[in-house]
Amino acid sequence: MSENKQNLRRRTLAQRAAQDAAEKREADRKITERVLQSEIYRRASCMFTYVATPQEIDTHALIRRALADGKTVCVPLCGAQGRMSARRIDSLAELHPGTHGILEPDEAAQEIDPSVIDLIIVPALACDRDGFRLGYGGGYYDRFLAQATAAAVALCAEARLEERLPREPHDRRCGWIITERRVLRTDEE
Repeated sequence: MSENKQNLRRRTLAQRAAQDAAEKREADRKITERVLQSEIYRRASCMFTYVATPQEIDTHALIRRALADGKTVCVPLCGAQGRMSARRIDSLAELHPGTHGILEPDEAAQEIDPSVIDLIIVPALACDRDGFRLGYGGGYYDRFLAQATAAAVALCAEARLEERLPREPHDRRCGWIITERRVLRTDEE
């Protein structure tokens, strides 16, 4: 199963790297718009989101808007053994390159308990229609989602939406997938 994930990860990373920059910006804008228009975003008072690298679906506009909307915004601070904590921020300017070169807050930033988070925005290289996602293989988000009860939303390009991804027992399902074309609810029967 892991080898299948590794092959899929390589293929997906290559597809993502080959995407036209203008197309990517437009898809990112549409995904952000769909998140902001969603009922789960409007209801959330505390949002945990990844801080996108240039290759990922951009979250910077989403973070700025959530802060402007008065929401509590927290982002990951990566720690030892594949664990991360949610740290509150008041501005993107507070972030600096940290683990894996990803923008992170300082260790002194207020830690937010996962139980008070209403919405978790999760990165995905690919997703399947059941809500499972392909990440980078570190398990950070699966570990975090295991301790949270919030609505989990994976942001995924429509072109990387698969019928079914390889799964392992520790993989956590997201209840929602948002692409540039649609919002999929995956936890409904």
